[in-house]
Amino acid sequence: MSIKSKLGSLVITGVIVMSIVFWYVLKEPYSTELVVDSLWDKFEVQSTSVGDTLPIISIDVFDKNDIPKVEKYLKSKLSKEDLEHYRIEVFSLWS
Repeated sequence: MSIKSKLGSLVITGVIVMSIVFWYVLKEPYSTELVVDSLWDKFEVQSTSVGDTLPIISIDVFDKNDIPKVEKYLKSKLSKEDLEHYRIEVFSLWS
Protein backbone atom coordinates (compact mmCIF):
# COMPACT_ATOMS: atom_id res chain seq x y z
CA MET A 1 0.00 0.00 0.00
CA SER A 2 1.22 3.41 -0.80
CA ILE A 3 1.34 6.29 1.65
CA LYS A 4 -1.65 7.96 -0.07
CA SER A 5 -3.89 4.92 0.37
CA LYS A 6 -2.79 4.50 4.01
CA LEU A 7 -3.57 8.15 4.64
CA GLY A 8 -6.93 7.80 2.88
CA SER A 9 -7.80 4.75 4.99
CA LEU A 10 -6.84 6.63 8.13
CA VAL A 11 -9.02 9.62 7.19
CA ILE A 12 -12.02 7.41 6.37
CA THR A 13 -11.62 5.51 9.64
CA GLY A 14 -11.40 8.80 11.55
CA VAL A 15 -14.56 10.11 9.91
CA ILE A 16 -16.44 6.90 10.76
CA VAL A 17 -15.28 6.96 14.39
CA MET A 18 -16.18 10.64 14.77
CA SER A 19 -19.62 10.01 13.24
CA ILE A 20 -20.30 7.21 15.72
CA VAL A 21 -19.17 9.34 18.67
CA PHE A 22 -21.27 12.29 17.46
CA TRP A 23 -24.36 10.07 17.07
CA TYR A 24 -23.84 8.57 20.54
CA VAL A 25 -23.47 11.97 22.21
CA LEU A 26 -26.60 13.37 20.55
CA LYS A 27 -28.68 10.38 21.55
CA GLU A 28 -31.45 11.46 23.93
CA PRO A 29 -30.53 10.81 27.55
CA TYR A 30 -32.56 8.27 29.48
CA SER A 31 -33.74 8.35 33.05
CA THR A 32 -36.79 7.00 34.82
CA GLU A 33 -37.72 10.51 35.90
CA LEU A 34 -37.60 11.83 32.32
CA VAL A 35 -39.95 9.10 31.14
CA VAL A 36 -42.39 9.71 34.00
CA ASP A 37 -42.21 13.48 33.50
CA SER A 38 -43.04 13.05 29.80
CA LEU A 39 -46.50 11.84 30.85
CA TRP A 40 -47.46 15.45 31.61
CA ASP A 41 -47.17 16.32 27.91
CA LYS A 42 -48.99 13.24 26.65
CA PHE A 43 -51.86 12.67 29.09
CA GLU A 44 -54.04 14.53 31.58
CA VAL A 45 -52.09 13.61 34.69
CA GLN A 46 -52.82 14.92 38.16
CA SER A 47 -49.64 13.72 39.87
CA THR A 48 -46.58 11.52 39.32
CA SER A 49 -44.16 9.97 41.77
CA VAL A 50 -41.08 7.79 41.49
CA GLY A 51 -40.40 6.11 44.82
CA ASP A 52 -37.09 6.68 46.57
CA THR A 53 -37.51 4.18 49.39
CA LEU A 54 -40.18 1.96 47.86
CA PRO A 55 -39.79 0.83 44.23
CA ILE A 56 -43.14 2.19 43.05
CA ILE A 57 -44.03 4.52 40.21
CA SER A 58 -47.37 6.15 41.04
CA ILE A 59 -49.42 8.01 38.46
CA ASP A 60 -52.75 9.72 39.20
CA VAL A 61 -54.76 10.48 36.06
CA PHE A 62 -57.91 12.57 35.77
CA ASP A 63 -59.72 10.18 33.43
CA LYS A 64 -59.88 6.49 34.37
CA ASN A 65 -60.07 5.66 30.66
CA ASP A 66 -56.46 6.84 30.36
CA ILE A 67 -55.18 4.20 32.80
CA PRO A 68 -54.51 1.47 30.19
CA LYS A 69 -52.99 4.02 27.81
CA VAL A 70 -50.61 5.33 30.49
CA GLU A 71 -49.62 1.80 31.50
CA LYS A 72 -48.93 0.88 27.89
CA TYR A 73 -46.92 4.08 27.37
CA LEU A 74 -44.79 3.44 30.46
CA LYS A 75 -44.17 -0.18 29.50
CA SER A 76 -43.00 0.90 26.06
CA LYS A 77 -40.76 3.76 27.28
CA LEU A 78 -39.23 2.47 30.52
CA SER A 79 -36.14 0.29 30.37
CA LYS A 80 -36.35 -3.43 31.06
CA GLU A 81 -34.42 -2.84 34.29
CA ASP A 82 -36.93 -0.20 35.45
CA LEU A 83 -39.86 -2.48 34.64
CA GLU A 84 -38.28 -5.23 36.73
CA HIS A 85 -37.36 -2.87 39.59
CA TYR A 86 -40.49 -0.71 39.92
CA ARG A 87 -44.12 -1.61 40.45
CA ILE A 88 -46.30 0.67 38.34
CA GLU A 89 -49.53 1.99 39.86
CA VAL A 90 -51.81 4.05 37.63
CA PHE A 91 -55.07 5.16 39.21
CA SER A 92 -57.69 7.88 39.18
CA LEU A 93 -58.92 9.45 42.40
CA TRP A 94 -61.63 11.30 40.46
CA SER A 95 -63.47 8.19 39.30
